[in-house]
Amino acid sequence: MAHKAKTFCRNCGALCALEVTVEDGRVVDAVADGTASPYGAYMCPKALAAVDFHNGAENRLLNSLKRDAAGGFAEIAAAQALDEIGAKLAALIAEHGPRSVAVYHGTGAYRSVLGGLMEKAFLAAIGSPSLFSTMTIDQSAKWVTSGRLGVMASGKPSFHDVDVALLAGNNPVVSHQTYPFGAGHSGAPARAFAEAKQRGLKLIVVDPRRTETARYADLLIQPLPGHDAAIFAAIAHILLRDGTYDRAFCDRFVSQVEDLREAVRPFTPELAARRADVPVAQIEEAARMLAGARRPFVGSGSGPSMSLHSNLNDHMIEVVNALLGGYRRAGDAVRNPGVLKPRTLIETAIAPGRSWEKGVKCHSANIGKLYGEFPSALLPAEITTPGPNRIRALINFGGNPVMALGDPQRAVPAFEDLELLVSLDARLNETARLSHYVIAASQPFERHDITVPGDALAPEPFAQYAAPVVEKPAGVIHDWEFFWEVASRLRTPLTFKYWTYGIEFDAIPDGLELDLDVAPDPEALIRYLCKDSRVSFDELKANPSGVRPELPPQYVRAVDDNGARLEVCPPDIAAELQAVLAEDQPDGRFRYQLTVRRILEAMNSAYRDSAGVGRKHPVNWAFMNPEDMAAEGLADGDLIEIASEHGRITGVAKAEDRLRRGVVSMTHLFGDLAPSTEPWTQRGSNTGWLTSLDRYLEPINFMPRFSGVPINVRRAAERRLAS
Repeated sequence: MAHKAKTFCRNCGALCALEVTVEDGRVVDAVADGTASPYGAYMCPKALAAVDFHNGAENRLLNSLKRDAAGGFAEIAAAQALDEIGAKLAALIAEHGPRSVAVYHGTGAYRSVLGGLMEKAFLAAIGSPSLFSTMTIDQSAKWVTSGRLGVMASGKPSFHDVDVALLAGNNPVVSHQTYPFGAGHSGAPARAFAEAKQRGLKLIVVDPRRTETARYADLLIQPLPGHDAAIFAAIAHILLRDGTYDRAFCDRFVSQVEDLREAVRPFTPELAARRADVPVAQIEEAARMLAGARRPFVGSGSGPSMSLHSNLNDHMIEVVNALLGGYRRAGDAVRNPGVLKPRTLIETAIAPGRSWEKGVKCHSANIGKLYGEFPSALLPAEITTPGPNRIRALINFGGNPVMALGDPQRAVPAFEDLELLVSLDARLNETARLSHYVIAASQPFERHDITVPGDALAPEPFAQYAAPVVEKPAGVIHDWEFFWEVASRLRTPLTFKYWTYGIEFDAIPDGLELDLDVAPDPEALIRYLCKDSRVSFDELKANPSGVRPELPPQYVRAVDDNGARLEVCPPDIAAELQAVLAEDQPDGRFRYQLTVRRILEAMNSAYRDSAGVGRKHPVNWAFMNPEDMAAEGLADGDLIEIASEHGRITGVAKAEDRLRRGVVSMTHLFGDLAPSTEPWTQRGSNTGWLTSLDRYLEPINFMPRFSGVPINVRRAAERRLAS
């Protein structure tokens, strides 16, 4: 008999409220639930993909697996697998120390609140600093920026208050990735932009493609990829040249303005326009629009963070925001002060921390942590570089790092060199296929969860608790359960804490000591996370659609000057600007640049195997400007060879007139680890083959170049894609 149940989507930061239909213990449908959600009745195709994916019994793991001597897999009871994994970890820690054990936190782990917190508790308990995640191969340049420039404790203004916004390489209408890096709302983003336009918002979009978000733009700048640093240095140049920056804000909260003036003096709008191949007038107009704003917002997405000079790109974007004073000010209303973890916002600068210069360092490079994590691009070197701190065991939690890292020729042998590789997942992805054990993990509709990841990101105060709507299969365990079970076997005390980015786990003063002999009750863990909440757990449980509490008005508080300043032009930034200035000529060996894009139906590599995604994206199209295709003698469906300095793939050409000339646009994290000559045969071409983990890495975060990759294109020997 069918019944309805309330829950929320776990596919991105929006955490959209859902009502699902359950029939005979199976989720059969999902619709948006607007009962209390600040986004109203909204969901995107990923919610339906979650239903499809949840019910994909033909390839879901219903029991854990162990790799056999022949390289295949045999089913193993979860308890037996945990016994063997615990014994192996104990032996490695005893012989090589806790740094020999690492965790990779993948896309699938980000929306598993209990699993993510238990993962941090596990690493702290065994004493290992070795945490890696997708963030350091996505937008870690933003972490580097906060470490070199500093941050304003008040944060950027609410989208509702912004009158001029600039988005560089960010397409939130598709990605749903917004605050604090980009403007907009994670849920119902198109509606949010439409309503903002009605309020008078002026929007500037900087992107090689006329994106779905760009249809709301008042000014669209379509540069060649890889020139964000020059463009935003030119905008800073104009603001300083014309004296249209916010002098009062800079006098109070910003240092090194004169150093910046000198560093960007050569970056005239004419120079930036010539390099990026855009009209000079557009750069001047962008600066004029921003300078005239009452509440500006300058932000970016993964585009600048994945291309050439990504750290400098994001720094200069934030420099422009700082020159404009694009932050909440004392007296501004705080539209969402948080529900589960209330916060008080103050107008003050937090000085640059440069965490990577101190504390424990990688053993393959002299670099420390960014926001508590080591750079993921160094993971293969951390595994293969000899030394006492070499990683010998890796727990892959909800990720697919051999795909995410790019350069499979470098990544795969490193993972094969591990003495123990464990993957927690519901399906066999490429990394799981290399694993010694694959622990069949529960899926979102089967577990307890709460909206911790979106607590401060929603446009209004909102919180929701989701109880399981269906039972998990008998052979499956929860991801949080894995970490507790292994700790229990190691007899390592676990302390469960409410952790968030920017906080050292050990510095959190309070926590819940867990019994190693009696498994914790997940509902009790959720209740603990609500101990400081403005809404009690009992109230959340009684209102399964979520609670949007009426809170007293709150405002950003003024405080005494603490002496901290945003450092807009430290010496390393000045040096990097000089290096960019010296790069006067493009690489003449290549005629095109590859950029990567997100799609609405998937999040990174998650859900790419769902039936709906396969129907809409049967291959990873290589989108090109129609004029470029005509010049190359190509038609839609033609097979093309795409070659970078590092590798080559075969793609399927498709015309897109929204893309500027000189650029090929493809989806990141599609394809598989098949030979690069035939990567279209299963999931489409894998652009990771075009990326190097040894060359063109950024300083500090070792970010590879995934976008703006110089390439050549020619017709493949086999002309057309087989139907």
